[in-house]
Formats: sequence, structure tokens, C-alpha cells
Amino acid sequence: MHYKKIDEITNISELTAAVIMHASVEIPFFIFPVILLLVGNDLFSDIDSIVWIGLGSIGTLGTLAAGLPAPIFGHWSEKMNYGSLMSISVVLAASGSLVIFLWGDIYFGLVLGMIILGIALALYHPPGLAWVTKKFYDQENNSYSTNYNKALAFHGAGGTIGASIGPLSVYFLIEAFSWREIYLLWVFPLITIASLFWILIGRKNLNQKLIPINHTKNTKIDQYSKYQARNSRLVLLFGFIIAMSLSRGMINFIISPFLSESKNFEITKAALFIGVTTLLGIFGQLLGGITGDRFSESIVLKINALLQAGIILLIYFLFGDIIILVLYIVLSMSNSIFWPSTNSLIAKNTLKQSSAFGMVMFLANIVGALGPLIDGIFLSWDLQKYLSIFIFASLCSLLAFLILWIFDLKVKRILPHAAK
Repeated sequence: MHYKKIDEITNISELTAAVIMHASVEIPFFIFPVILLLVGNDLFSDIDSIVWIGLGSIGTLGTLAAGLPAPIFGHWSEKMNYGSLMSISVVLAASGSLVIFLWGDIYFGLVLGMIILGIALALYHPPGLAWVTKKFYDQENNSYSTNYNKALAFHGAGGTIGASIGPLSVYFLIEAFSWREIYLLWVFPLITIASLFWILIGRKNLNQKLIPINHTKNTKIDQYSKYQARNSRLVLLFGFIIAMSLSRGMINFIISPFLSESKNFEITKAALFIGVTTLLGIFGQLLGGITGDRFSESIVLKINALLQAGIILLIYFLFGDIIILVLYIVLSMSNSIFWPSTNSLIAKNTLKQSSAFGMVMFLANIVGALGPLIDGIFLSWDLQKYLSIFIFASLCSLLAFLILWIFDLKVKRILPHAAK
């Protein structure tokens, strides 16, 4: 791979705007996990096994909506204005929030709202990520910026900020407003942000056609060999994403009720806890970007998978507010470290980045959607059966490590210098 310093002043200002958009589209989607018990009390008579299946199905359907259409949106992004699609996604997030306020007191109304919020996420990520990667790639010299992973980390930090603002808004507002009214309060700010972005930046930003990476005059056999090597790397990376997404999806969905029921946290305290620790995950994004630029992305991701497997088990077995807080901060950072290096490897191993990122969103969310469903099944057997969930999630992280280990072996065998 070729790296060089390029003029990034304009790109950095536009990256900052994309960070704000990324945060905005994530906010309403991540309110739901911290209000599970409140939603259960309002929609169902009591918290029993059927309720957990119902709540799990809402989370699953929302996550499916964030994944299923992503490949289609990725294909559209190859032909349409990135900025316009990003603006539409935030407007959709506002629309989903309004639907939940209006009809969230019934099961199917809440499901509809969560599906719209999921579609907003699916629409944002392919053009948003492709925009960032192409802004920090020098087409003329066929070189990556020396800040390539850092740019992805900065953009990813926007998502982390949004995912923490949602729970924090519950903590600060739940005493004065109902959970449905909290969704309403986000409608106007989201529409305002989307409109300003489109007027000032998004409508002017035309897509750039990507030049094949490391493009040289090769024989057909050489080109086919590189095509096979690239596909092999992508398949393994997709497998890694599947394992990590299932682990993360299971823990993130049940962490609020787990803290309330097993660690004796009040709901408001759990919301604050999750919001703060998720916000601190920003440092994980930055750390992932710095280490990804400095070391092999594969090494960073393997260490991260092992770390996540261990931390998940420690959270279950250890007690004490401070200990759990520190462990969950580390887990949040681990979740965040995952994205810069993963997105970097995906972008460097495909010529159609929007489509590839669409597939990443498809896999991450479709597999992640199984997390709430599996949680619901475990909890329907026994409300105290959190141990099975934590063990299963830890094993998924270990599987992710194994896949990356195979990834390194395969890459060295197929294309000796591809891993460098």
C-alpha cells in the first residue's frame, strides 16, 4: 500500500460535518435499549417470558431494518450524490422518532418506528463511509493519506457520540418527560441538522470514481490472481464481522436490564452508566485509528477480539459499581476500536466501496439482530439466565479471533505481500 501526506484542510472540515451527521442518525436508535423495562411496563401487563420475547422482537426488527436494505443503498450510493443520501437518512431518523411518539404506545406502532430508525442507519452508512474513505485517498497518485485510519476513527466517533447521547438524554429527561416524549424532543433538531448539512455541503458534493488500488499493467492471469486474493480477504473479513457483531449485539441489548436486575442499578442510573461509558468509547475509536495507522489492522483486531472475550465474562462475574464501570468502559472502547481497522481493511480490498460498506452493514446488523432474539429466548427460559448470554457472547469473540488468525495464514499463502 502507498501512503503520503496530502492537503486535507477542506477534507477535514467536511469530515467534521459528516461526524455530526453520523452522530445525529444514531441518537434515536440507541434510546430504545435503555428504556426496555419502561416500554415493557407500558405495552404489557407485566414483565414475564412473553414480554421478553416481545421486546426482543422489537430490537430484532429494528436491527434487521438497519441491515437488510444496506446492500441496495450501497448500490444506489455508487450512482447518487453521497450528501443527499446522508441528509435523507437523518430526516428518516426524525420521522421514526415522530412515529414512536405518536403510536409508540402500541406494539406495532413502536415496531414501525424502530424499523424506520433502522432504515435510516442502513441508508447513512454506505455513502457516509465511502465519502470519508475517498476524501482521504489521493486518486492522482493512487496513495492513501497517512491519516486514513484516523479519519475513519474520527467519523466513527460521531456514531459513538450519537449512541451515547441517546441514553444520556433518557437520564436527564425521563423525570420530566415520558419515554415517548423524549423521542419527540429529537425531531426538530434532527431535521434542522439534516437541512443545514444538505444546503451547505451535501448538495454540492459529487461522488468520485475510485481508481483501482495498486493498479498496474498486468497479465490476465495476474489480474485474476489479485481478484481471487481480494475476494478471499473479503470473505474472511465478513466472517470476522459476523462473529463480532453477534457478540456485541447480545450484550448491548441486555446490558440495561442486566445492570438493573443483577447488579441492582436503578433504570436511570443504568441509563447514565451506559451513556457515559459509550461516550468514553470515543477514545476507543481514536485509539483504533492511531494503532491502525501505526500497526497492522489485523493485529489490532485480533488483540481486540481477545480483550472483548475476557471483559464480557468479567462483567458478569465481578461486582461493585466502580469495577463494573471500569470494565464496561473498556468494553465500550473495545467495541469502538473494532470499526476503524475493520472499515479500513474493507475499503482497501474493494473497488466498489459503497457496495462493500453496504454489505458490511447488512452482515453486522442482520447477525446483530439475532442477538436480541437469542437474548429473548434465554431470558424466556429463566429471567436470571444471563450467564448463558455472557458465555455465548464471549465464545463469539473468540471465534472472531480464530477467523482473523486464519485470515493472516490465507493472505500470506495467497499473496505474500498483501498483509503488509
